[in-house]
Amino acid sequence: MASEEEQIKKILELMRKPEKIRNIAIIAHIDHGKTTMTDSLLAGAGMISQELAGKLLVMDFHEDERERGITIDSANVNMLHNVEGNDYLINLIDTPGHVDFGGEVTRAMRACDGAVVVVCAAEGMMPQTETVLRQALRERVRPVLFINKVDRLIKELKLAGEQIQERFIKIINSVNKFIRNIAPDELKDKWLVSVQEGSVSFGSAKDRWAINFNIMKKEGITFGDIVKAYEENKVDELAKKLPLHKAVLDMVVKHLPNPVEAQKYRIPKLWHGDLESEEGKALLNCDPNGPTVFVTTKIVVDPQAGEIAAGRLFSGTIRKGMELHMFAWCECWRNPCKQGNGTFREHETYFRASCYC
Repeated sequence: MASEEEQIKKILELMRKPEKIRNIAIIAHIDHGKTTMTDSLLAGAGMISQELAGKLLVMDFHEDERERGITIDSANVNMLHNVEGNDYLINLIDTPGHVDFGGEVTRAMRACDGAVVVVCAAEGMMPQTETVLRQALRERVRPVLFINKVDRLIKELKLAGEQIQERFIKIINSVNKFIRNIAPDELKDKWLVSVQEGSVSFGSAKDRWAINFNIMKKEGITFGDIVKAYEENKVDELAKKLPLHKAVLDMVVKHLPNPVEAQKYRIPKLWHGDLESEEGKALLNCDPNGPTVFVTTKIVVDPQAGEIAAGRLFSGTIRKGMELHMFAWCECWRNPCKQGNGTFREHETYFRASCYC
């Protein structure tokens, strides 16, 4: 396992290679397992121990979140993942699932190009699943699907392998029907999730295992084998043979776009300026040498460092000591608020804020 210094060095290298970056969010209905799954991803990346995965709930870092057992604020983390000998930087945001904190989800979607939609195998799509997926699709954020809590189908509902597959098909069809209804016309067919193509994974975040079609084919595993492992109390062996982070992050790398790909179709939707201008061309091409355009998703106050802004850099390069100016923009992203004039100047940033017009 790489040391912390080596990981930081690798992250800094990959930050300059946008084709090796995936900016993603985890979205779901409340209590469908987003934060528990994120723990397993962090464990797979070597950032927390495997034993604590699913228990630490690292991304619920506020005391009130731990007390209430829900995610309130979106939380960010950077992870390294290797696929076929190539390293990738995964910038991940864990978002709230509760309807009362939808604003956090909206801000997170602006910063992401892809989303892992987590759906409980026992409950299927729920109202808030539809709400957060609608937000993602309208921001042109491409989805992949993780069907979580498969253990409930085995231990609570006592379903056999074929019955489990029937339940999966029902969930996948409901997700794809929703995508067809909401996604942009030119993207909806490309964005449908598919078991055969590997954009759907199944597993248990609590038990730290996951599979998809590619892994089942490679390992020769069926759902009957999964049921048998639970019946014989060999779930720990599943987690070792079929680690959750491998299935989910391989799916993310293969099916979700890098920033260069995504900004070509996202920017015309997100930014209503002149695409032929200097700023427009820089945004479309994810140009590190263009004007600095940064969307702020969160501002926190650190006792040592003071105010810290987190967000997505769409173009340009931010350097230590650079002075940046912030513009407020209406929720509709079409008209500037009274605080700004809606234009770019050198070393100025552009972010989404509440509208006070």
